[in-house]
Parts: sequence; C-alpha cells; structure tokens
Amino acid sequence: MASPSEMKALSLYFLTFNCGLALIDTDAFASQLFDGLSSPNLPDLLVLSLQEIAPIPYSLIGGSFLVPYFNRFHDAVGKASKKLSNDGSAYTSIAARNVGLTGIMIFAKDPTLIQDLEAAEIGVGAWSMGNKGAVGIRFTYGSGNTSTELTFVAAHLAAMEEELQRRNQDWKDIVRGLVFSSTTSNYSTTLPRGDEDRPLLSISPQDGSIFKATSHLFFGGDLNYRTSLLSPAPNDHINTFPQPKDSTSSSNHYSALFKNDQLNQERLAGRTCHGLIEAPISFPPTYKYDSEGPFMTSDGELNKWPWAKHRWPSWCDRILFLDMPSWVQQSNPEAKIIPNKYSALPLLPTSDHRAVALGVTIPLLPIPEPEEEEGVNDPRVKMPFDIDIDWKKMRERARMLELVVGYTMYFTGTKEGAALFVAMVVGGVGAIFVFKSLFAA
Repeated sequence: MASPSEMKALSLYFLTFNCGLALIDTDAFASQLFDGLSSPNLPDLLVLSLQEIAPIPYSLIGGSFLVPYFNRFHDAVGKASKKLSNDGSAYTSIAARNVGLTGIMIFAKDPTLIQDLEAAEIGVGAWSMGNKGAVGIRFTYGSGNTSTELTFVAAHLAAMEEELQRRNQDWKDIVRGLVFSSTTSNYSTTLPRGDEDRPLLSISPQDGSIFKATSHLFFGGDLNYRTSLLSPAPNDHINTFPQPKDSTSSSNHYSALFKNDQLNQERLAGRTCHGLIEAPISFPPTYKYDSEGPFMTSDGELNKWPWAKHRWPSWCDRILFLDMPSWVQQSNPEAKIIPNKYSALPLLPTSDHRAVALGVTIPLLPIPEPEEEEGVNDPRVKMPFDIDIDWKKMRERARMLELVVGYTMYFTGTKEGAALFVAMVVGGVGAIFVFKSLFAA
C-alpha cells in the first residue's frame, strides 16, 4: 500500500464564474485567475465553469457566435499561466463546450494524459432550453495504475430567492437527463450538432450518468441557492448586510448569514446535490454586487462591500464534489481527495458575481467497480433518480427551440442581426426584379 508521499496525485484547479453576458476583460481576468491557488505551481488541470457566457441570442445559437467569448478566456489562461509558470510549462485546451448560456473549458499541462473524452449537456430553462442548464466533460487522466476517471459538470440553476423548489427540480433534471457519451474528437463550440454529434446512451444507464461508479465528480457553477426565501426589506442593506470590518462575533458577520444558506440546508436534508460534499466556506457571499465596483480589490483592502440593495447577499457560486468512494478507502485508507484552498476571487468587471475557485489534490489511482453490498449509500451505486428514457428526444426538441428563439432574438434584438435581415430582404427583392426583367426580355 502506497504511503501519502509515494502515492502519485494530480492537482486540479476548478473555477466558476458568472460572466454577466459580456466579453471579459482578458487582462483583468488573467491577473486574478490563480488567486485561489495555495501554492505557486501551475496545476495539472484547469477547469472553468462559465455561466451567462454571452448575450442570450449568441448563446442559444452557439457555434461561431461564441468563439470570441471562449477565445477571451483562452487568451487569459495563456497570460496567467505564462506569468505563474516557473518551468516554462503551459496549458493545452482540451475541450470547450456549451449548452446555451453555460459553458465549460478544460485545460491540461500534458494533453497526452487525457483519454476517452466524453461529453453531455442538458437545458433546464424554459421549455428545457439552455438559458439555464448543465454541460459536462468526462475523461480518464493518466495511464494504467496511475490513472483516474474524472467528471466535471458546469451548471446554472434557477434564479430568485423564492425559487428554491425550482432549483431542486433543476438538480433532479440534471441527474435524470445529463447523459455522457464517448467521442473520438475533442468537443468544441464550432463542431456541428448533427446526428453523429449527439450522445448515445452508454453501455448501462449508470455508466452514462453523472454518478458513474468508477469516476470522480466535480459539480460547480452559479447554483443560485440563496440565504432567504424573500427579497430584503428597503433598509436591510443598511442595518443587516455583512461588511468587511464586522467582528466574527457580530450578528452581522457573514458567517451568521451562512446559517440560512439554502444549498447547505437542502443538501443535508437530501433534497439536492445528493452525496456531494463541499470544502468549508470561509469567504463572504459571492452575489449580488453593484456593477460599479470597486473591482479587483481584496477583502482586506475594502471598508465596504458594494452590495446590490435588492438581493440578499448569498453564496450562489459553489463547487461541490464526491469524496473518495468508501470501497476505495477501505482498501487504501491513504487515498484521499484533499481540498487545498476554497476561496472567492475579487470582484471582476462585467459581473455582479465573484468567481469562486477550488484547488484540490486527487490520488492518481483507478476507482474499481464496487463489490456487491459495497457503497450502498453512495449515489455512484444507487442513483437518487433514474435516467429519463426520453432524455435524448427532449434535448433534440429543446435544441431546435434554442435555434428558433436564438435567431429570432438575433434578427430582432441586435443591430448586426437587424442589418443582416434588412440586407437579406433587400437582396431578395432585388433578385426578384432581376429574374422578372430576364423573363420579360
């Protein structure tokens, strides 16, 4: 049995960020990207969970409309990693995929260690479209006995304080409808969405689900769970909202507000995020901030957090994961997932959310299938919900709706779309006159 010092491991840095429907400031994002690291070393894997990545029409159409938005993150990662790396190592983009407004990007220092790439997507918004939803990437990292399977899911759940049950339902829909499939090529926002690109159910429903028995799972995004079922009263922002200088013993300290955190309450009650755990939260709420800043300023430098007055400060942006399976720990007690740092980055321009980052160390060893009677309380053994047998048809219908709604909004709600539509109409009318004149002659 390997000791902790002998056991090989991979370092993972998972960051979730609500982009606010806008192109990010590349330099600003790069300057803050690795603030959540506990060491100056470049992690083996970088995962970005992105919500509201672009304006709604661009996001619903997808494809080339999203390339500029993903490219900003790609450039920011390049700048940040170049600054941090001491040995000249850099990241290679492994995957970039979206479902509507939610995206995921995967970067690796050594892309040759990535095998068996899989992907999945589901919309949980209006008519199951991707205005809210989840997108996932799964792969094996490493080789042989020094490898492990990893599943990453980026998600954006229903908003508003009072929509607690809707968020729980979104989680249920994700478990039932986010189904992974193998692919021989990296997924990209520019790939066609033809029949060959649509997921097929894996060998067994459990293998296709987010709760695959042999895989780790990291689930992060703007989960939108709040600290109240009601909006704040007009003066609550003056008397009740937490501020940086509050004493930990004060009833206004943010730790007191965390007692009302919906996600923690619902998770512990077994109504959402079944089986997932979270590193201790020791950072202030991540939402909702005034869009005027100040930006890129650490909590220690602030005398006041610029809270928006009409929303209770809440920890909307979260990263959860499955712990090492009990059947692995029984045979190898030293095999543990170690959270190194869980933190909120300073407020960035374009967003009213703060990005949240989790750095973890994961043992590089395969997770075997459990024996009978092992891990009976683990969702990887017994899923909380069965996979919806109509998941594929529902996703195909929703995708068609996304295109219809996306193009309608593009032509009626954007300047370039309206200009293109007028040009098409003028061109069509001109073509009709040309044909008429030809036939008349």
